[in-house]
Amino acid sequence: MRLTRIEMENFKGIGERQSIDLKPITLLFGANSAGKSTVLQALHYVREILERGNPDPDQTIAGGLIDLGGFATLVHNHDLNRAITIKLVLDLSGDRGSERLPLNSGESLREPEFEDLAVRYLVGNNTELEDDSVVKSCGVTLEVRWSDLLSGPYVSRLAVDLDGEHVASIISPAQAGRALVTDFNFTHPLLQRIVDPADAVEVADVADLALVDAAGGSDDDDPMVSPLAVEIWELSREVASQQASDPPRLAIEGVSDANPEVSDVQNPEFLLRCATKVGALPDLNRSLWIDLVDVDFNTVVQTARPLVEQGVRYISEESEAARAVEEANTELRRREGLSRLIDEVLLGPVKICRDHLHEMTYVGPLREIPRRSFRPRLSPDDSRWAQGLAAWDLLYTDASGKLLERVNDWLAGDGKLGTGYRLEKFAFKEVPVPGRFHQIFERGLNAEDLGELQELFASLEARTEIALRDFHKGIIVAPSDVGVGISQMIPVIVACVRESDGILAVEQPELHVHPAIQVGLGDLFIEAIQPNEARIGTGKSLLIETHSEHIMLRLLRRIREKSEGELPPSVRGLMPDDLSVVYVEGSSDGVRFVPLRIAEDGDFLDRWPKGFFEERAEELF
Repeated sequence: MRLTRIEMENFKGIGERQSIDLKPITLLFGANSAGKSTVLQALHYVREILERGNPDPDQTIAGGLIDLGGFATLVHNHDLNRAITIKLVLDLSGDRGSERLPLNSGESLREPEFEDLAVRYLVGNNTELEDDSVVKSCGVTLEVRWSDLLSGPYVSRLAVDLDGEHVASIISPAQAGRALVTDFNFTHPLLQRIVDPADAVEVADVADLALVDAAGGSDDDDPMVSPLAVEIWELSREVASQQASDPPRLAIEGVSDANPEVSDVQNPEFLLRCATKVGALPDLNRSLWIDLVDVDFNTVVQTARPLVEQGVRYISEESEAARAVEEANTELRRREGLSRLIDEVLLGPVKICRDHLHEMTYVGPLREIPRRSFRPRLSPDDSRWAQGLAAWDLLYTDASGKLLERVNDWLAGDGKLGTGYRLEKFAFKEVPVPGRFHQIFERGLNAEDLGELQELFASLEARTEIALRDFHKGIIVAPSDVGVGISQMIPVIVACVRESDGILAVEQPELHVHPAIQVGLGDLFIEAIQPNEARIGTGKSLLIETHSEHIMLRLLRRIREKSEGELPPSVRGLMPDDLSVVYVEGSSDGVRFVPLRIAEDGDFLDRWPKGFFEERAEELF
């Protein structure tokens, strides 16, 4: 799973909608304060909304120097009449059967109504229909507005795409209990009937499959439309067209037809509201339709039974009771199936987006150097990645030593970063002064002290420290005793080689690093995006904000070498589709993102924008 696109409107320096296509490695270049950090901040903002339900954050989950300053600071030109819109698109290839998107396995929708829908079809039944049966991408759009009533922002709209086509939206004013599911797209392929020509399935009567469109007409020429799509659309249209204070009602089918004298009897309210506190963002940890479907089996039966007890004419008591129970049971089953379907096509993608952002690792531009008395955090704390300290936490608590080995391979390995240093872990015990251990040595040892000394030594707590071995001088030094560049680079290396997928966002990885080592970072980034045996997934997605021409040149070189078959031994190559180079430029009209296309020979197809490393040309020529 990878984040493949982000769209933004009215966010920070961005006014009109801007779209950025992201690749496994995306490099963001640009002048200082041009808006490179806007992309990273947009991801932090969406994470705050989806994970903590907070559209007005200052300090974020990511920690560090990320202080968003709240909605009033984030909205373009600080204009509270504007709405911030951010859309994220994720590639779900290979994510079949995930608990986050059960519809990719088809196991959660067992009702007969779903058997012929694309959303329900099991891939294992017919490999020829595999492309029609698995969701390959999802998109989630958040619209955030300011409310004078709330004196704060709220999510006014949440929209979901599947495979590049809109599915539905949740909209709400700045009030509690007013959120509505609306804007269904029932021409979406997932809501169509799959017809396998090999099975010679007879298509049902076209009139029964007609899709009523928003204008009130019908599409009788499309026999692939499912009746279920018509039902969902009609329910959505009814509710969206009424005020929340006047919800629609659904008559008990059969009872009113049997006796016109009681045709005004209605069942309990059938609500299509979302269970949200305020705004359009639902609780992602519960079913979307818990508060939407207020139809209880016993309540429906109790509603029908008085008609029977009053001696309704034309039908017997037994047949009416049985009919009412069967209809109620069928209705509830259809409602529950419908609820699960809506949960999957609406909440499923939002949960995927939330979980993917939760796994994001953010390494800030200023990484702390661990002190001599450094004590690692035993409980993981993602906010410590921003200052780089989470990397040291992992190194200290790496019981197997595998992480330390991988870091040293890049730190000192041949043909890699070649820093001349490697990390070494030392365990030792400290003798407290004053204390019994110390007192025995102060007065002098005798033979009777050996047993007590053994007990005292065993009781001393062991402590671990990580230091750097300087190969050139043959000495051990603390991280604070070497050049700043080495200590700044170690968190970046750990973040790249640790067994974790998801987004890795790094600001200024080249900080205080020699150009000869910067080019090596390019190879490290190529390694980070590779899936391996230890990681079940597609590898990391790197989002790098940088000023380093050397990192970019190494990546372009690996593209050229791979296309020409000239890669050095044990060196990984790169494809043009694996790299995105984006130039960020600011102007009076707002931030603009300029993608630079890359050819197979590792050269740019587009001309560099003005200011893109133009200093190099000026100094050389």
